[in-house]
Amino acid sequence: MKTLLSTIVGCSIASLTLITSAQVVSVPGTANPWLAGQPPGPPDGGGDSAPAESPVLAGSVIPGGTVTWTATGLESNGPGYPEVGPDGDLANLSGFGLIDHYFGAENDISDVLNVPIDSLMGVFLGPGGPSGPVPTPLDFSVIGLNYTSLSPTLDQPFYMGDGSTESLMVPAGATSLYLGTMDGFGWNNNPGSFTVDFTEGVTAPDAGSTAAMLGVAFGLIGFARRKTS
Repeated sequence: MKTLLSTIVGCSIASLTLITSAQVVSVPGTANPWLAGQPPGPPDGGGDSAPAESPVLAGSVIPGGTVTWTATGLESNGPGYPEVGPDGDLANLSGFGLIDHYFGAENDISDVLNVPIDSLMGVFLGPGGPSGPVPTPLDFSVIGLNYTSLSPTLDQPFYMGDGSTESLMVPAGATSLYLGTMDGFGWNNNPGSFTVDFTEGVTAPDAGSTAAMLGVAFGLIGFARRKTS
């Protein structure tokens, strides 16, 4: 019976590990970071609107935590342009080089400077969504694209890349991380997608499923204890 209890407890702990660590998210090329937390509305000047071009909610985060990930896939800033990986068009195959957001700060979310087009992007939001004042934009010609640790603020978009060197510190007040891709404007015709596998720091946003899994795990432990008494 002790062996049975140990086995069930071990399986239960493994279940808890699964629901509190790995989170895999698909990010379409159409995901515009500047629509994070926005309600449905009319298109912006580039033809994008929520929810059609909204970024993807990656999951929940805890302030002060560290976020790590690996990203794969191919995406393009429009039909006919070369598809590239999460690091973006570092080889400048499309001829756009490093870009900023065409509209600058938008929807209380800051601009970002000198980021490769088609790269994986993120932005942390608090529970009420973007609220201002708008942060100063991050400049990746100064920060570098192969940073080892980055500490963005709320509502401040940032380059993520494939995660091979990069990690993030979750800012105070953050409750969620949204993912998108980098374009100047007009995400609505961007083909392709990225798959982002979070190895640390992001959990599934569905708290109900987590609670259910916890209930199953501890229920199994209780059952095993009754069987051994």
